[in-house]
Amino acid sequence: MSDFTVNDTMAKIRYEIDEREIYNDIRSEIGTTITEVVLDSDTTYSWGWWERTILLAPFAQAVRQFDSGVVAYDWKFSSTQGHAYTMPYAGAEAYYDYELSFTLDATGNTAYVTIKNTGARNCRIVYYFGRKYLSADQITHEELVPSILTVRATDATSIRKYGRRVMNLTWTEGTKEEAMQTLVEHYLERYKDPVGKLACVIKGVTDTLLTQIITREISDIITVISSGLGLNADCFINTITISDDVHSAGTPVCTWGLEVQRSSETLTLFILDTSELDGPHVLGS
Repeated sequence: MSDFTVNDTMAKIRYEIDEREIYNDIRSEIGTTITEVVLDSDTTYSWGWWERTILLAPFAQAVRQFDSGVVAYDWKFSSTQGHAYTMPYAGAEAYYDYELSFTLDATGNTAYVTIKNTGARNCRIVYYFGRKYLSADQITHEELVPSILTVRATDATSIRKYGRRVMNLTWTEGTKEEAMQTLVEHYLERYKDPVGKLACVIKGVTDTLLTQIITREISDIITVISSGLGLNADCFINTITISDDVHSAGTPVCTWGLEVQRSSETLTLFILDTSELDGPHVLGS
């Protein structure tokens, strides 16, 4: 957190936008293995066919039931022969005055065939039915195959403004996918926009300013307020340059190279626990 504020009356401040550290497409990947199901042989089906014959008197009707005994995946019925006859089939001839229909029960595994003689002669009807059944189950086995696990976060607005800028993060062995996804999203939030950089020139004309020049270190945070730039922000000190003022011998002149602190870099203090002696304490940051 900042413990010193510099403003227009204390220093010369120059502000610029730095686009060099913009990244709007953050990625990370790691080699891994996944389990794939490999097909050895597909499911196969077969048809079983049966031929049946029925004798019917004139205008008679009969119903025949057929139970598959196993799961029936399909049925087919047909009739290719109809003959009128007189006992003992002497002089049999083609006969067409009959009807053949079939229905299935709710399970589809039992079929009912209805045969009607719609004519005035005795007849012999030959019909066929087929049942489709499972003859072989699908056979598979599992194999471990190499794969690439990838996480990614992008910002469309930043890409439109500055072009696609990719950052590849190293995926540490053992890190879970959810943790890496959170990390790339954090880096995207941090680097998708340009960062403000400042040059702050300050002279040691007072003891307070002289103390700041002498004691400040790289990575310290100071607050910069500039009414002319409309700026009020906390900044990191990235560089420090100290020289003598050519117009005032012995007065040090310090130039701080500053970088505006991103929102993701803001220090947050939080309470982890409550002291039994004297109340809450800030124990984490």
